[in-house]
Amino acid sequence: MYMKDYTKGKTPEMLEPFFPNEIFRHIIVSCFLIIVELIAVILFPLPVKLINKPDHIPWFLLPIYNLDKLIQNKTLFISLLVLCALLFISWPFLVNGKKYYLLSPNKEQVSNHNRVMYIKERPNLWQRPIPFMIVIVVIISVITLCFTTT
Repeated sequence: MYMKDYTKGKTPEMLEPFFPNEIFRHIIVSCFLIIVELIAVILFPLPVKLINKPDHIPWFLLPIYNLDKLIQNKTLFISLLVLCALLFISWPFLVNGKKYYLLSPNKEQVSNHNRVMYIKERPNLWQRPIPFMIVIVVIISVITLCFTTT
C-alpha cells in the first residue's frame, strides 16, 4: 500500500490550513463589520422611540401582543400559538431527510472488503424550498407584527 498524495493539482490557497489562517480571516472581517456598524450608528442615529408600543409589554413579546390584538377570537389565537409551538418542536423531525451516496470509487475495492460504505449528506435549508419558504414567511411575519399598530 502506498500513501496517496492529496497535494497534486491543488493550488497553494487550497492547501492552506484552516486553523489559524481561516479563523484569522473571519476575525478580521468580523472586526471590520463591527467598526462599520459603529460608524453607521454614530453618523445615522435612530430615534429613541422607534417602535410605538405600550409600556407594560416588553419588546420581545410585541409580535405576540400585536397578533393578539389583530386576532379578536381568543380560541383562534391560542390555537395558532399551539400550532406554532408544535411546528417548532417537530421541525428537526420534518427536515431530517438525508441522502446516502456510495463511497467506493471502483468495484475491486468493494469485492476485496465485502462491504459497501455510504456517506450521509444533509442538504442545506435553501436546497429544500418548502421548509425554506416557511422560515422566510415566519421571519417576515414577526418583523411585520413588530411594526403593526393596533
